[in-house]
Amino acid sequence: MSCTVHEKQQEAIERERREKSLELGLEDSMAASDPVAAVQPAPPVKEPDAAPLRLDRHDASDIQLSDGSRWRVWPGDVPVTLQWLPTTEFLVSEADDEHCSHVLINLADKSRIRVIDAERAWPIEHVRASFKAG
Repeated sequence: MSCTVHEKQQEAIERERREKSLELGLEDSMAASDPVAAVQPAPPVKEPDAAPLRLDRHDASDIQLSDGSRWRVWPGDVPVTLQWLPTTEFLVSEADDEHCSHVLINLADKSRIRVIDAERAWPIEHVRASFKAG
């Protein structure tokens, strides 16, 4: 019986997460530059009430946010970041992806870019395959 109650609680949490994602308009915000990512649902916003973050530093494919976190941007998403201003606000959300650990969600337009910890490198074979696919 407790397993059923636990399952119902998990379902309720998942339903609430999906509703929050839809409310924030995240389901269709991933650019279609990566065919795999284009069909994946938007990741949940881990802490929707968290204070938005801003850019502290932007060096080509590496960025640092106002909380001190440093991220490496997916090569196909770098052009999107070139339009960002120091006033652009973001949320960081975990991603359910083999190569991308997180996404940065632009609160102004609900777009999102794929990122990994700045200390890591993107798997070159995945980058090549993504660009070949168009």
